[in-house]
Amino acid sequence: MNASIHNAPLSELEFTVFDTETTGLSPYKGAKLVEIGAVKVRKGLNLDLSSTFTRLINPKIRIPYSAYKIHKISNEKVIDAPDISEVLPEFAEFTENSVVVAHNAKFDFKFIDYFMKEHNMQCSIVNILDTLSLTRLLFPEIGRYNLDRLIDYFSLHELTEEAVKGLHTDKTFGNDEHYRHRALYDAINTAFIFIRCVEKIKRLGLPEKLHSLIR
Repeated sequence: MNASIHNAPLSELEFTVFDTETTGLSPYKGAKLVEIGAVKVRKGLNLDLSSTFTRLINPKIRIPYSAYKIHKISNEKVIDAPDISEVLPEFAEFTENSVVVAHNAKFDFKFIDYFMKEHNMQCSIVNILDTLSLTRLLFPEIGRYNLDRLIDYFSLHELTEEAVKGLHTDKTFGNDEHYRHRALYDAINTAFIFIRCVEKIKRLGLPEKLHSLIR
């Protein structure tokens, strides 16, 4: 990413906010991706629910019950899903020419980077913003910064539920009512949190430049 983008006002940039669901904690210990979800935040910090990315992934291993308990993605759900080698090029295309945002970004990026390298793909994600770091910096009063706590703090339950209603939820989530810990749903929550962070930056009169947010 060039210097002009680093110094551009945040309101002039486009962002891709994404989340992953996995079979475990580390790809270096055999964990696989089972879902990637993402949503665009357009120039002017406008959430664009007409531009989303959501793909289930067949991990080619059985999903441990410990992982299933969290995201409720079963082995049956992914049996006909594409391989990671098919999904990653689509995700790379979706993120093109945007700044990437995630919550606890090191975790999600670790999986993307690992499997891109495994499949001899060049990772196009150069800089990534982490809402975990941003909320810790901007909202020290919260105390805990997991996504559930932030959803409560920013009163996002109804806002995100309403956003999801506008999507093709039957295609995205099947008949599940369990949206939390599904990648697209959590990406939308993270997008709302990111926007709240930028609003706080503006209120505090802090530099509204990309380089000031990268940690």
